[in-house]
Order: sequence, then structure tokens, then C-alpha cells
Amino acid sequence: MSWSNVKQFPLQQNLAPLTLALRERGIPHRIVELSGRQVLQVPEATLAEPVGDFVEAWQDGRVTAIPQESASVNTRDQSREALRRSVYRSPVTFVLILASIFGFACIEFAPLRSWAAQLTFVPVMPAPQGLVLGTLQDTLQQADYWRLLTPAFLHFSIFHIVFNALWTWELGRRLEWSMGLGLYLVFFGVTAIASNVAQYFWPGPVTLFGGMSGVIYAMVGYIGVCQWLKPEPVLAVPKGILIFMLAWLGICMLGVVDFFMAGGVANGAHLGGLLSGVLFALGKLAVAKKSEIK
Repeated sequence: MSWSNVKQFPLQQNLAPLTLALRERGIPHRIVELSGRQVLQVPEATLAEPVGDFVEAWQDGRVTAIPQESASVNTRDQSREALRRSVYRSPVTFVLILASIFGFACIEFAPLRSWAAQLTFVPVMPAPQGLVLGTLQDTLQQADYWRLLTPAFLHFSIFHIVFNALWTWELGRRLEWSMGLGLYLVFFGVTAIASNVAQYFWPGPVTLFGGMSGVIYAMVGYIGVCQWLKPEPVLAVPKGILIFMLAWLGICMLGVVDFFMAGGVANGAHLGGLLSGVLFALGKLAVAKKSEIK
């Protein structure tokens, strides 16, 4: 990894508050000693300018860090307080994870399975041979418009829910802090519907599908475009993570993972989510640029 210098400070200056402020916002960094000075560094050259602007705002008093906990407070209390602050600052992401856990419970526990039938993309209807899946036309004719979105909450295994919850928490918080609550809700709604529709029309028989992974790939696409065109510290996800997610998408589309996971992988949702996230980012940047010109 090639580290880029952002700013130098005297050796005697206490940079612990700055480090805390950077950590709170998920900004990767390190402080090293070079030539008798403390040097703040970031892992990517594209982050140097936005992080430098952040440091200037911090020095001017326009950014405040949460005070460090007293040394007498034990580690467990610190962890609880850190979690509480994260939830307070990321309410939408937290609710999405809770909804996903509920969707998993609807699949896993028999008393809740009637709820699962209300969350599927198309209605599950009785037929002489048993239950059958309806069509998108049935969903629209019955005005069950919520079905376009709610499959994002359905999860079919413990691995499925844990994997998606972790990535939702890691990436979703960053988007929520960057966009603000309102736009982040719009982002979720648009990309969830886009990924579900893409999966429905994906080649092959229509089956029950679900999961937050389509939205997660939308987050990957959004962050990737922003890192490329207009980096901002809060979206500073290491490129290795984005590369891993894209590599995982390719492996899944090759069908390798289907041999190890019951029910297969929703490749259409992944690809549809990724593309919708890219388009959302491009649209947001275009609107921002147009506003700057005016």
C-alpha cells in the first residue's frame, strides 16, 4: 500500500483528538514521525485533498470529536457506548438490519411464515397442485406495490443474514452519513426495487428470491463511482474491499457458489443493484455539478 502525506504537525502536538475525529467517520489514516515532524497519511492519493480539507475544518473548530472516555470506564462500557453512538448516527441502516433479521425469522420459524408470503416479489397463490408463484402482473393488479421492495428483507440461511447484515452495517452507515437520512432512504428504495426487478427478469425459472445483497452491491457501485470522480473521506473504503466484492460477483455469476449454497445466488439482483448504484451516483454528482454552475 502506498501512503500519501496529508499534513505535518509538530512533535509535541497531541493528535489524539484528530485521530478520534477521523476514526468516528471511518477515515483510514495513520500518523508517523518523519524528519522530526508528525505526518498524517492516508492510504490513497485521491483522499489527500478531501482529508486535508477535513483537517483544516477540525483545526478551525468546525469539527468536534466525541470526548474520549475516562480511563476508569471499562472496555465493555466503551463498546456499548460506541455502538449506541453508531446506532444513533445511523438509524436507517440499523432499521434495515432489524428488518432483515425479521425477514430471516419469517423464513426460519414456522409461526412467522405467513408473513414471509407477504414479503415475496410475487404473490404465493393456492392451486390444485399446491402453492404456486404468481407473476409481476399479479403483484401490480392486486396493488401489492410493497412487494417490489420487500424481498430485500428476506434471508434464507444464517450465513445469508450474517453476511448481508455485516456489509449493510459497514457500507450503509457511510452512505447514510454522506447522503443524509432522506436521500439515503430514496437510495435504498430505488436500488432495492431495481435489484428485485432485475432478478425477476433474470434468465431462468422464476423462484423465490430475497436478500439485501442487491442493495449492498448498489452501495459498492455508488462508493466506487464517488471514489473515482469525487472522493470524500466518509466513503473512503479500501479499494481491496471493492475489488473483493466485484470478484465475488464474478465468481457467483460463473455458478461456482451454487454448488455450496442451497437455492443458488441471486445474480440478477447483484448485477442490477450494482448498475443502479452506479447510475444513482452519476445522477447525484451531475445534479451537484449543475447546482455549482448555477
